Amino acid sequence: MHRLVASLLFASLLALGGCGGSAVFAPTPVGPLSNASFKGMYAFGFSGVNTLGFFSIAGSLQADGNGNITAGVEDVNSASGVFPNLAITGKYAISADGRGTATLFSSLNPIDIDFVLVSGKHALVIRFDQNATASGTMDLQDVSAFSAAALQGAFAFSLFGIDNGNTLATAGMFSANNVGSITAGTEDFNDNGTVSTNLPLTGSLTVGGNGRGIAVLTTSLGTLNFAFYIVDANHLKLIEIDSNPVLAGDAFRQQGPFSNARLSGAYPFTLGGSSSQGPFAAGGILTADGNGNISGGVEDINNSGSVAQNLVLSGSYSIASSDRGTLTLTTTAGSSNFVIYPSTGGVQMLQIDSTVVSGGSAFAQQGAAFSNASIEGNYGLNLTGVTGGLEIDSIAQFAADGNGHLKGTVDFNNSGVLALGLALNGSYSAAGNGRFTATLSSSSG
Repeated sequence: MHRLVASLLFASLLALGGCGGSAVFAPTPVGPLSNASFKGMYAFGFSGVNTLGFFSIAGSLQADGNGNITAGVEDVNSASGVFPNLAITGKYAISADGRGTATLFSSLNPIDIDFVLVSGKHALVIRFDQNATASGTMDLQDVSAFSAAALQGAFAFSLFGIDNGNTLATAGMFSANNVGSITAGTEDFNDNGTVSTNLPLTGSLTVGGNGRGIAVLTTSLGTLNFAFYIVDANHLKLIEIDSNPVLAGDAFRQQGPFSNARLSGAYPFTLGGSSSQGPFAAGGILTADGNGNISGGVEDINNSGSVAQNLVLSGSYSIASSDRGTLTLTTTAGSSNFVIYPSTGGVQMLQIDSTVVSGGSAFAQQGAAFSNASIEGNYGLNLTGVTGGLEIDSIAQFAADGNGHLKGTVDFNNSGVLALGLALNGSYSAAGNGRFTATLSSSSG
């Protein structure tokens, strides 16, 4: 099981966090917050490991603003079986700093989660009990988008999980009409280093009145069945409801026109997955010239503990009018090849090399000439990774002072060993291109 955890960690967990990398780092509201700060209908999704191996969950819950989850539904896919469309209730509590805890009750065992509110519309989540650990997100739902007509148009998706115990990652796009028929699409797969690219995609979307739907996606490799939860007309959360493979992730609306000019300027990115050596993570900033060239940038790589920092980037890319692109990034450590799908949720990236299965997202950089003062205020943090061959997940809330210091509170789930409310201190330093380094400290290390 330890090898399974290591091979799955980044490729199967982090995409549900919406970032596609090993961390989410986002501004939070100014407190004090309370149970009233968490009110409405939220879609959630997170993946990780339990005592049997890999598991994934997605669903929707109704928070009443007074600490009660009055209704909801969830889909669970675990080594113990597939459990679709389960009714849920629960309870929650929000602390003044925006960290919260909740328990979800269904016909299965209760599930405890720990989260930090980034806003009233978005939260970073970890599972927080001794039976499992995981990372993901929650998003406030727009009930006006609960119809097939609201989902008409093109979506890019990025999904991560397992196939017969091996790491599987896929990305693609589909275009749906106003009654849920998928009229066009493509999909790319990296199944433990076996790569299949640019496969035609067909299928359908069926939407229920509660915002839960069923997606059927078919390529020459077979048909995959998913439950999905509508966040809004631009964002879906998906979980596969087949017993094998098991995939989960997000889909985001695409807005054209598409050409090489779609990428122009600096794009920070994060990637996570597995390599032939073990867990793999990378992050960096790529600079695209709008004409198919990566004219600069930097990258940091952690390949199963072997770290290469601040590598100079170059490369090339090509984006077709069909919304799908290819990207090659080159450093002194070698070249990496990707398929890319621009979307409202960032540029979705899937690595298509035989030695590394990874995926993530790139986002257009806002601002320039960065300094320590660029990070000031209240922030939420979600980290997921491996320590000693086992998964560790964490959420935190902290304040950055704009002068290189931060202070807050952090929670850990270290493979079922729980630590709640630890004091967090740290320091950070900026480079002008927006690359930061940081040291975070708590009583856990």
